[in-house]
Amino acid sequence: MRIRLLLAVLAGFVESQNLANGLFAETGSNAGFVSRINQKGFDLMANYLGERVKRFLGAGELIFNISAAVSPEVRKIHYRQQPMRITLTSIRVTDFDAVSFASKMIVISGKGIAWRGSNLNVTVLTSFHLNTPSGELTGSSPLSFDRTNVELLLWTGVNADGHLKTDLVTCKVAANNVELTLAAADKSIANYLPVIMHFIKERIEQAICPSFHAELVPVVSNRLMNTPMSAALFEHFFVNYGLLSPVEYTDTRVAMRHRGNAFGILRQGRTRLNDFRLPFRAPPLNEGPSSDKMVDFILSNYTMTSLLFWMDQYRKFDYEISRTAQNNTAIAGYLKTDCPGDDICAGTLFPALGQRFPGGEVIIKSHTISYPRMTINDGNATIYIDSRVDAFVQRKKIQYVPKIRKYFVKEACCLSSSCKLVAFRNYVLHADMHIERFKIREVASLVDGIDEGSLEFLVNALTELILNEDMAKKLKGGIHLPIIFDFEQSSSEVVFEKDRIRISADYCYGDSCRTATVAESKDNAIDYYDVVQG
Repeated sequence: MRIRLLLAVLAGFVESQNLANGLFAETGSNAGFVSRINQKGFDLMANYLGERVKRFLGAGELIFNISAAVSPEVRKIHYRQQPMRITLTSIRVTDFDAVSFASKMIVISGKGIAWRGSNLNVTVLTSFHLNTPSGELTGSSPLSFDRTNVELLLWTGVNADGHLKTDLVTCKVAANNVELTLAAADKSIANYLPVIMHFIKERIEQAICPSFHAELVPVVSNRLMNTPMSAALFEHFFVNYGLLSPVEYTDTRVAMRHRGNAFGILRQGRTRLNDFRLPFRAPPLNEGPSSDKMVDFILSNYTMTSLLFWMDQYRKFDYEISRTAQNNTAIAGYLKTDCPGDDICAGTLFPALGQRFPGGEVIIKSHTISYPRMTINDGNATIYIDSRVDAFVQRKKIQYVPKIRKYFVKEACCLSSSCKLVAFRNYVLHADMHIERFKIREVASLVDGIDEGSLEFLVNALTELILNEDMAKKLKGGIHLPIIFDFEQSSSEVVFEKDRIRISADYCYGDSCRTATVAESKDNAIDYYDVVQG
């Protein structure tokens, strides 16, 4: 029966995994990110489940109602030839040794996750009913299970709804000492005691497993690797958690390899379409060893780069700097080609511009010429954005003559942005993009005095006034990672390593969370970016 149940569960998970992932995967793909739960996390889960066992047994709840005919083989062993039927029903727990009870959760390599409750010493007041040809016998007696071990084997997979779920595969009980204590008034039943004890020992799992299943498995299912296969980020963007392979069980951890690509939602009339197309693939990801924390996420640049790609498709890195775009009187003043007195404006920075286009306003527009790239090195992550910049002067409208725009400079600009204020909170990776360096090249100017050097000065001023404030908000919603261990976060660290980002976090529950604080990234207070590549 257990084998059939296990095969059915595994077959269902495999079929569901294929349904969830078959349309947008290819053989040999690399993981965009890897998620891991380490043994330290399972130790916390074991403590949590142990406390739950103590609560429900301490409240007197161990529920069973077993009724079955005694088999001819058992009757023959105990010299009972007549048909018998026994019914056992629990009334309440009268004694539970909470001090001796131990709770442990481990990973069994290649098989799943096992929760083990050992040294279970419990006494249950039980009513019994014997139906024999000579009549019916009823009574109630304490039923004791001493030094009993309970094991729940659990398996995680994608269910029919395309949702990652952890569920029970088998429940095993090893009862070392089972006793049914009869009262003096139950002498008529004493002759049947060997048959009753045989009946109980044969069905010990029916007596114990239902309560442990009902009390513990839903908790595990809710808190352990319970996640959909995608999540909304911000605006039009989503991230794909689909698995490249089944959940991996090793002796010290559980690992999952996720596709990790961001994708966009396209609209065609009233139809919404998921678009997974990307012009690049995930690079090989060196996962590295487990940390000393409960949960690890290892990210290549694939998740972030694919998000930047889709943001670029929605022109999130195209800019217009003008009086109307910024709606800022101070900025509008800087963009004038002539200004009174000692004021500073485009005309004073570039006198030839003011002479050639008096009474005008500068409009600067940029558009990316390729999607942004991200590189990750020890201690830093850098995002490169290549843009083409066009600058115009718009002359004031004269009666019967519309506004006239005249181009005066074109250039290419490469920006390098760093990730600042990096933190991981509640399964969301937060970071502010900050422009660190830029490089001007391929300047084509129609105005004397406008060259690479002067444009770098101008771009630097605009960066401080406008661009950095806007760039810091680009990732305002953060990168949402799957909730694989649903407890309160107590601490975290985000570490940039060669070609990967490692996120590690510890969790807590109850009183242990009162003094816990969430630590931000250990890398976010240092300026690493001195050179623009390219």
